[in-house]
This record gives sequence, structure tokens and C-alpha cells, in this order.
Amino acid sequence: TMARVKLRVILVVLSFLSFLSVSVAGYVYFRSLQDSAHKEAEKDSALQAERIRNGVSSFLTENLKTARALAGLVEMRAVLSDPRGSSLARGNAVLDHFREALAADVCYLMDREGTTVASSNRNAPDSFVGNNFAFRPYWKEAIRGIPSTYMALGVTSNVRGVYFSHPVYADPAAPPVGVAVIKVSTESLEPEFRQGGEGIVLLVDPKGIVFAANRKEWLYRSLQGLTQEDVEEVARSQQFGPGPWEWSGLTILGDGTARDAGGTAYRFYRLDVSAYPGWSVVYLNDLQAISRRISAPLFRATGPIILALCFL
Repeated sequence: TMARVKLRVILVVLSFLSFLSVSVAGYVYFRSLQDSAHKEAEKDSALQAERIRNGVSSFLTENLKTARALAGLVEMRAVLSDPRGSSLARGNAVLDHFREALAADVCYLMDREGTTVASSNRNAPDSFVGNNFAFRPYWKEAIRGIPSTYMALGVTSNVRGVYFSHPVYADPAAPPVGVAVIKVSTESLEPEFRQGGEGIVLLVDPKGIVFAANRKEWLYRSLQGLTQEDVEEVARSQQFGPGPWEWSGLTILGDGTARDAGGTAYRFYRLDVSAYPGWSVVYLNDLQAISRRISAPLFRATGPIILALCFL
């Protein structure tokens, strides 16, 4: 009887040691697999962020070239010298053509005082014709001879868009006589963000305000809290509407991660948009989601085996 008891004790101890060995080996294997997957996910996230940034930069550059082509047409100069009759009709036809070809929101022409003299939306209730946008930076830059790209919420249309402006010259040696503008909806830009997969993609202005995103709840929030001086400056510019521009709740840490108000941790990437100084693309990848993608398939495959071992 004593021998049986001792044998049972030995078998129990051996079984426990075997189970412990398998558990430790499994944990070490899981951790190494998790670390490897995290590194692979980080590398993939960095590539995604770079790809999206390059796509945004290309979008901005190519549309500015198109605005230059529009501004160089003789019909634009003719409207600015005589904004009536046949010259206006031909100018409107050109603006309509560019809007349709680019699937843009609106194409329009402004004189040297900043007043819109011709526009592809001339027959719409929110027509730009007769409106003065001299306060907008894209007009101020272009009338000085500097092509400009400007992202803002439309004052008249109340629609987010990217404004591409280029000076119109009657004489290359003289100052510009007006400005040609192409406004493209951010809906044309946001498909670039779909390359981010499950990650959160944000297009952020120099003050940290989110202007475009693949998650609508992030729009017009600031990555960091704005000072009262910043709020007043943004309100004066009318760039992002009346506000408020609340803090997103995101705390950016120094180790390449960030944490939101709910405690969710993210891998954080910020890349400057080369075609638009001060603006950046931010890519956030949920670290817990990465872990779940690794652990869920593993547990599904090994769960029955672990249960069988425990039973034995």
C-alpha cells in the first residue's frame, strides 16, 4: 500500500513537472512569437505611414500643377481684362471643363482685389461669383506671384477642401492680374488613407488640428491641447470653421507610443508632408489589436491541445 502511495506521489510530481515544463516552453515560444510579430507589425506600420505620406504629397503636387495649367490659359486672361460677354462665356466653359475633368468641387477665377469674377458653381445657391476671398492665404500668396496650397473649411460652402491657387499674368514681366483656383474636396484625398488598414490615419495642421482622417470622430480635434492664443488665431483665420477644437485626449509619449483618454496604447508615427510645410500625416496603430491578431489564432489552434494535456 505504501509503495502504491509513493508511486502515485511520484507520478503526480512527474506529471506536474511535465505540465510545468510544457507551460514554460509554451509561454517562452508565445513571447518570442509575439515579439517577432510586434517588430513585423511596427515595420509594416512604418511602411504604411510612409506610403500614405507620399500619396498625400503626390496628390498636392499634381493638383497644384493643374492649377498652373488653368492659370496659363488665354481665356483666364481675357475674363480678367473684360469680365463680360463672350470672354466670360468662354472662361466659364473652361472652368466647367476643368471641374468635370478633375471631379473637383469648384474652379474659379479671382481678380486682383480678391473678388470672384467667374466660377463653375455660378448657377448654384452657394455661387462664389461676386464674393470676395481676399482674406484667404491662398489668394494673398498667389497675387504676390507664389502658387499656393491651402486646406480649409469653405466659408460659403461649409465643405472641407484643398484650395490650389496660381497667379494669372497678362504680362510675364508685370504683377499678376488675378488668381485661378481649383478647390478639391477632401473626399478625393482620403482614399489615400485607406492604405492604412486598421490603423488610424490623420492629416494634421501645424497646430495639431486634425483636418482629414479615416475616422470621422477625430475631425477638428487637436492632438495636443490648444492655448487660448492658438484658439483665437485659428478662429480669426476661419480655416476650420467656428470650432471648438477640443483636445483628442491623446498623450504622445517619448518612446514612439501614444495613449488616448480611454487608456488604449498606440504605436505613433508622424511624418511631415513635403509638399506642404508644417502639415504632417499621423499614423496610429493599436498595440492591443496587434497582440490580439497574434494570440487569437494561436489560442484557437492550441486550445484543444492544452485542454487535453490538462485532462491527462
